[in-house]
Amino acid sequence: MTTTAHRAVSEDFRTVLSHFPTGVAVLTGLGTDGPAGLTVQSFMALSLDPPMILVSVDRTSTSWPIIADTGRFAVNVMSKSQQDVALSFARSGGPKFDGVEWSSGTHTQAPLIADSQAWLECEIANTYDGGDHSIITAHVLALRACDDTRSHPLLFFRSKFPQLDKAHWETLCT
Repeated sequence: MTTTAHRAVSEDFRTVLSHFPTGVAVLTGLGTDGPAGLTVQSFMALSLDPPMILVSVDRTSTSWPIIADTGRFAVNVMSKSQQDVALSFARSGGPKFDGVEWSSGTHTQAPLIADSQAWLECEIANTYDGGDHSIITAHVLALRACDDTRSHPLLFFRSKFPQLDKAHWETLCT
């Protein structure tokens, strides 16, 4: 396949996959120079017994190596009110934690971002090659969900952050 054809397939691939709605999560860790974090949408349950998750991280990320060096991290599932937080952590470089309220996780010391929909503290189990991404499997050490039934997850669809209307959420949350 030529470079031009490969690029066209890659662009089509991204467009087609944008039709699959996902949640948004921010991975965080506490490195030797302070907190680090990045936004991901490739996050899923891997195993119930033992509890494990899987995340996919772009190989060009400058934040992930800082987090990976500790061997532990947190997954902060973003709530619909955290679009700005998700966008901030999606950018490369810069002071991502400015103005973001967080507390240290009990098991990992990783930042748990306030007002998130859910939090999981994890320990890296394995890392695999995934093309231009790394696939990370991790054991869940601790987890917690938001108690506020009015809080809903941040959704990502076709490169936007759409939200279900109140009636849809009420149906899902009863």
